[in-house]
Amino acid sequence: MNEDHNARRQARIASPCRRQCTLDGHDVCVGCGRTITEICGWSALDEVGRVRVCADAAARLVARERRPR
Repeated sequence: MNEDHNARRQARIASPCRRQCTLDGHDVCVGCGRTITEICGWSALDEVGRVRVCADAAARLVARERRPR
């Protein structure tokens, strides 16, 4: 595969960023649910990695909503 093909594959999965960037005490963004490590490494991930990060982030957001306030 060439670099152009790799770039197109990575572009298929858009960043889950909601522009509500604030980290909680565990370095998880309260807007998108990604960890700071996932945010910083996003551009280097392939499609499979991005799908995994999006799923993990969504699960974190659901868990956050279920916590008692």
